[in-house]
Amino acid sequence: MVFRGEPGIGKSRLAAAAIELVLGSDGVVLELAGSPFHTDVGLHPVRTLIERRCGFGRLTDPAERLRRLDAEVRGCCPGPATTIPLLAPVLGIGPEHGYQPVAAEGRKLYELIAEAVGSYLLACVGGRAGLLVAEDVHWFDPSTREVLGSMLKASQGRLLVIITGRDGAWLPAEWPVKVFDPAPLTDEQTDELVMALDPTLTAEDRAAVRDRCDGVPFYVEQVVAGLEAVRADGARVPEALYEPLFARLRASPNVVPVVEAAAVIGRHVDRGLLLAVLGLEENQVDDAIDELEDALVLEPYGPDGWRFRHELLREVAAELAPPSVRRGLHAKVADALVGGAGGDPDWRLVAGHYEQAERFDQAAAGYQQASAEALRRGALAEARTYLNRAIGHLDRVTPGSERDRREIRLRLERGMLTAAAEGAGSQSAAADMERCLQLGGTDPSDDQLFAALGTLSVYYVTRGDLYRADQIFELLRSSIEQTRPWARPVINGGSGVVAFLRGEVDAARRLIEEWKTAGATAYEQVDEAMASPFDQYGAPRVPLALVHVVQGNLSGADAQLAQAAEHTEQVAFPKGPHSLAYTRFAQVWMCTESGQLDRAAVLAADMLGLAERHGFDLWRLIGTTQQAAVSALASLDSDWADGPDLSARLGVVSQSLDTWRAAGFIAFRPMYDGVLGRLLVAAGQPDEARGRLDVALQLAEETGLHYYDAELLRLRTHTNTDRDARLADLTASVALARRQGAHLFGLRAALDDFELRGQPARAALVEAIDRMPTDSGWPELARAQVSLSEHSPRI
Repeated sequence: MVFRGEPGIGKSRLAAAAIELVLGSDGVVLELAGSPFHTDVGLHPVRTLIERRCGFGRLTDPAERLRRLDAEVRGCCPGPATTIPLLAPVLGIGPEHGYQPVAAEGRKLYELIAEAVGSYLLACVGGRAGLLVAEDVHWFDPSTREVLGSMLKASQGRLLVIITGRDGAWLPAEWPVKVFDPAPLTDEQTDELVMALDPTLTAEDRAAVRDRCDGVPFYVEQVVAGLEAVRADGARVPEALYEPLFARLRASPNVVPVVEAAAVIGRHVDRGLLLAVLGLEENQVDDAIDELEDALVLEPYGPDGWRFRHELLREVAAELAPPSVRRGLHAKVADALVGGAGGDPDWRLVAGHYEQAERFDQAAAGYQQASAEALRRGALAEARTYLNRAIGHLDRVTPGSERDRREIRLRLERGMLTAAAEGAGSQSAAADMERCLQLGGTDPSDDQLFAALGTLSVYYVTRGDLYRADQIFELLRSSIEQTRPWARPVINGGSGVVAFLRGEVDAARRLIEEWKTAGATAYEQVDEAMASPFDQYGAPRVPLALVHVVQGNLSGADAQLAQAAEHTEQVAFPKGPHSLAYTRFAQVWMCTESGQLDRAAVLAADMLGLAERHGFDLWRLIGTTQQAAVSALASLDSDWADGPDLSARLGVVSQSLDTWRAAGFIAFRPMYDGVLGRLLVAAGQPDEARGRLDVALQLAEETGLHYYDAELLRLRTHTNTDRDARLADLTASVALARRQGAHLFGLRAALDDFELRGQPARAALVEAIDRMPTDSGWPELARAQVSLSEHSPRI
C-alpha cells in the first residue's frame, strides 16, 4: 500500500504504527529510506539498510565491512560466494579488500546486482511474515525503484509493502498497490490532537494553532511543542515551523551552530563527523545534542549518531544559517569526509558538499570518483551523469595545463561510456573525442595524454575514422623518440591496422608483424602506459590473421587466431574476455570466407555466450549478426534455400548491419555487406543486392575503408545480367586486388572472369593462382586449378 501526501501529513507515523504491529507479532521489518542528498545514487537506500543490518558505519574499515557482510549473507542467503561480490559494490567495498569481482560489466552487471539485492531482501524475511517499509520513495534513485517494483511482484503473499512519498509523479502506474492520500485534519480533529498534546491550551490558542497549521499533524505537534518557549518571551502562537524551532534553540549558545552543522550533514548525523566539522569541545557538542533531543529535534540513531525526527525539521534548520555560513559548513563537511572523519568517502556526497561550497575543482574530482563507484555497480547512466557534472564544474576552474589534462580524462571517460551506451557513432561521444584530440595535441609527451590518445586510437579505428586514427598515431609517434622507444612497434602496428583497412595489405603486414615481435616487455609497458582494452599478446595476431585471410594464407590466419585464443582464455576479466570476443569475431569471419560454416556456427555461438555472460553489448550485436549470416549461408545448400527461414535470416542480417552503422561499428561492416549481397543474390533479389553493394562501396569512398572493395566489386557482377557491366567490375576487381596485395580476392575475381570469358582470361587466372600460397587451403584455389585443367587450351 502507498501513503502519498504533503510533508507532515502523517505518512511516516502510519508506517511507524505498522512497524510496531509487525515487531510485536515477531515479524521481520526491513526499512528502505530515501535521502534528498542521494536521489541519483544507485541503490543508496539498499546500502543504508545493509549497513544497519551488518552493524557498521562510515568509520568501519573496508576489510571489516566485508567480514560483516560475509557473516550477514551467510546467515540468511544461499550461495554466499556468488552473492557477496554482487552486494559488496553496493556498499562501496572494492575487490582489493578481499573478494573476487564478478566477471561482468555494464548492463549485465547491473542486472546481476539488482537480482542479488532482491534475493537478499527476500532472504532476510526468510519463511516468516515480513514488512518492507519504503519511506520517501520520491527520493529513491531509479535502481532502487526497480528493486522495489520487483519486490512488489515477488512477495508471494508473506510480505507486506508500505510505501510513503510526497505528492508527485514518482509512482509507476504498473505497481500493484493500493494508494491512500491522507487528507489534512479537520478543525475538530486538529482540536482533538491539540488537546491530547497540551490539555491546558485555551480556546484562543487552539484556534491560533488551527490557523497556523492548516490541518497538518506534524505542524500541529511542532507548534504546540514550541508554545512554552515563545510564551516565555510573551510572544503569540508561532508560525509553523521556523518560529517554534528557533524558539527552542535559543536556550544555549552552542545549540544553533550544532543544529546548523547537523542540518548540512544530512538527516542522519554521525558524531565523529559532527565533531570534525564544528571544532567545539566534545562536552559542548554533547550538551547541545541533549538539548536538541529534549526539544524533539534530534533522536538517537545507531550506536553513535542521531537523526532529525523529520526531514522538515532538517530543512528548516538548514535555513537558519546565512548563505556564507552554509557554504563554509559544506566545505568543512566535505573536507572532513575526504579526510577520514566519515570513514570511506561517499564520493557523491562529497561532490555535492563541495558543489554547495562553490569549490568547483574539488567538486569535479568528487564526481569523477562517484562515477567510478557507479561503474562498479554497472550503472552506466548514473556514471555518465556524474561525469556531466564534473565537466560542467571544470568550466569554472582556472585555465591551465593541469585543468586541460583533467578535462581530457573526464571527456575520455564520458565519451567511452556514451559510445558503450549509444554506439561509437554517437554525436555526443564524437564531440567528447574531438575535444580530447584538440586538447591532447598540445603535449603528447605527457603520460596522461599519451594514455588518452591510445584509447582514442581504438575508438577512431573502430568507427572507421581513418583520418583521425592516423592523426593520433602521428601524435603518439612524435612523443616516443626520447621517452618511450619501446612503444614504437606498437604504434607502428596501430598504423598497420589503419593501412589494412585502407587496403594497403603489404604495408599492413610489415607493420603488424613488427608489432607482433615487440616482445613481452614492450607488451607490459604498453599495458601499463595505455590501459589498452585488449591483451597485448593477442592484439597484433588478430589483425595479422585478417591480413593472412586477404592474402590467401588460410593456415597462417588459423594459426595466429588459435595462438591468440589460447592465450586470452587465460587472461583475467575484463581484458581476457574482451580480447577473446575479438578473436572469435575474426575466427568466424575467416571460417565464413573459407566456407567452414559448421565451425563458424560453433564459434559464433561461443562468442554470443561470452557476450551474454559478461555483458558485452557490442560483441553481442556483432555475434548476433555473424550467427544469422552463417545460418543463412548454410541454408543455401539446403532444400529450403528459398523458403521463409532464409528471408527471416536475411532480415536479421540486414537490420543488424543497419544497427552497426548507427552504433558506429563501421570498420568491419564491408565484410558483412558482402555476405548480405551474396544472400540477396541467392534469394533471387539481385536489385536489392546491387543496392546494398553500392552502398558499401560508397561507404568505402567516404571513409577510406577499401580493404574489401575488390570483393564487393566481384560480388556486384552477380547482380548484373549485362555482360559488359560484369566484365568491367571483374576487370576492376582483379586490378585492385593486384595493387592491394589482396590475393584471395584477386583469385576469386580472376576465376569468375575465366568462367565468364574463358581462354582470354586464362593468363590472369594463372597469375592469380601463382600469387596464392601453395599450402593455403582455400577451396577457391583447388577450384581454380580444376577449372584450368578442364579447360586446357587446344594444341
